Amino acid sequence: MTEFKGTAAAPKKRRSKADKQKIIFLCTIFALPAINFAVFWVYLNISAIDYAFKIEQLDGTVVYSLNNFKALFEAMTVPNSTFWIALRNSLLYWVTSVVSYLFAMIVGYFLFKKLPGYKGYRFFFYMPTLIAPTILVALFRQLIAANGPLAGMFGGMENVPRFLTSEELAIWVCLFYSFFFGFGANLIVISGAMTQVDKSMLDAGMIDGVNMRQELFRIMLPVIWPTVIAQLIGTIAGIFMASGPILLLTNGAYETRTIAFWIYEQVLTGSNYYYSAAIGMFFAVLAIPLTFFSRWLMRVVVPSNDAKEGA
Repeated sequence: MTEFKGTAAAPKKRRSKADKQKIIFLCTIFALPAINFAVFWVYLNISAIDYAFKIEQLDGTVVYSLNNFKALFEAMTVPNSTFWIALRNSLLYWVTSVVSYLFAMIVGYFLFKKLPGYKGYRFFFYMPTLIAPTILVALFRQLIAANGPLAGMFGGMENVPRFLTSEELAIWVCLFYSFFFGFGANLIVISGAMTQVDKSMLDAGMIDGVNMRQELFRIMLPVIWPTVIAQLIGTIAGIFMASGPILLLTNGAYETRTIAFWIYEQVLTGSNYYYSAAIGMFFAVLAIPLTFFSRWLMRVVVPSNDAKEGA
């Protein structure tokens, strides 16, 4: 009996040691993400909420107050104020991102079908994603500069439009840059989702005589809809936090500020951290119900398999 108990205890000790090693390994793996989440999400968001209800008085003391929100609401009553310019630009960036995503979906489908010349188009669209953003911006600025390649097209440097130094053109140039050079990232996600579609479904549709439009919208789109929902909800969640290439192209001048860049400017200059926190909190409160409503609406429009399973 004694020998039997001894042999049975050895595996238990080995299992206990292995379990401890697994626990140590898992703690080591999740320690850094947990610390990152605690510091850069929990702590920062709690601090931002606290800052939103504080003001600094003339004597340097900090007290709790609603004056930050009062100032924000007063800015809303002023036509063409920085608030409305920044809000307009933020919404324009969101519309641009949605249009870019839809365009990427159509182009991704044609690349998926391997139409003639698809390899060349794929290289052309993917190339910007491989170049560092700072280099890409420098090349783009040189391209549209007065002494750049466009000078010959417009008949001289003096005739080249002031693309980045004009209030009428600057924001549209920034939006074009975001659309064209952000297009490749969306295309990579869409193409990856389309490669997971079961080929037998497409073969069955071909036998039934579906055309390319029907195949895209009635077969491909419902199958990749969870990916589409995730991407679009991400854009809606960050609808007020878009900044685009403003910092590198215009530095916020010529009415190109967005809400996010407006907050960034105030934090960078140290002019009013508390007012910046109030702006961020206000738009976060607006974005939360908008995000959940959009998620519900998109699942109603095109129910996906995971939505049915979760119901």
